[in-house]
Amino acid sequence: MIVAEAARYFAEHGFEGETRELARRIGVSHALIFRYFPTKQALIDRVYEEVFLRRWNPEWEEWLDDRRVPLGQRLRRFYDAYYRAVDDYEWIRIALSSAMRRVNIVERYLSLVRKRLIQRIATELRAHYKLPPPEVVPLTALELQLVWNFHAFIIYALISKYVYSVKMPLTADPAIDAQIDLFLAGAKPQFRAAITSPAVSSARRARH
Repeated sequence: MIVAEAARYFAEHGFEGETRELARRIGVSHALIFRYFPTKQALIDRVYEEVFLRRWNPEWEEWLDDRRVPLGQRLRRFYDAYYRAVDDYEWIRIALSSAMRRVNIVERYLSLVRKRLIQRIATELRAHYKLPPPEVVPLTALELQLVWNFHAFIIYALISKYVYSVKMPLTADPAIDAQIDLFLAGAKPQFRAAITSPAVSSARRARH
C-alpha cells in the first residue's frame, strides 16, 4: 500500500514531496513508513523497482533477436507491447520528474534501455541492411543516436498524453506502424554513411 501510494504521490508532486505528507495522505503514521523503508531513498528505490523494472519483459529481447522474423514485424511486436507497458501516468511523470531533478531513477533505467534495447535494435538494423556487424565495425554514435530518436517518438506520444493532456489524433498502433516504416526506409543511408565515415575507417585500419 505504501509503495503504490508513494508512486502516485511522487508522480503528482515529484521527489521533493515529503514522506510526512505521504503518511498523512495514506492515513498512517510517519513512523510506520520508516518501519518498512528506513530512508526516503529506500522508498524511492522500491518505487523504481515497481514502476520501472517490473514492467520490463525479458521476452522482448528474444523477440528483437529472432532473425527468422522480418525486422519490421519484430519492431511492431515489441513496440506494441512496450507502449502498452509504459502507457501509464506514474511511469511517465516519475520519469520526467526524475530527469529534471537529477534523481538517478531515469539514469538507471536509461542505462538498461541503452544496453538491452538501443544497442540491440542498432545491431539488428545492421543485419537488416546487410552491413558489417558490431564485432567487425563497432556501433557508431550516429547509429545509436538515430535509434534513440526513433525510440523517443514512442515516449513523446505518452508525454503529450500525461503531461500536456493532448489527445492524440491517432491510436497508438497506426502511428507506431507508420513511424517504423519511415525509420526502416530512411535510416539505411545514414547507417551506411556512419560506418564508412573517414573516422571509422581510420579506426578500423588502426586496429588491424
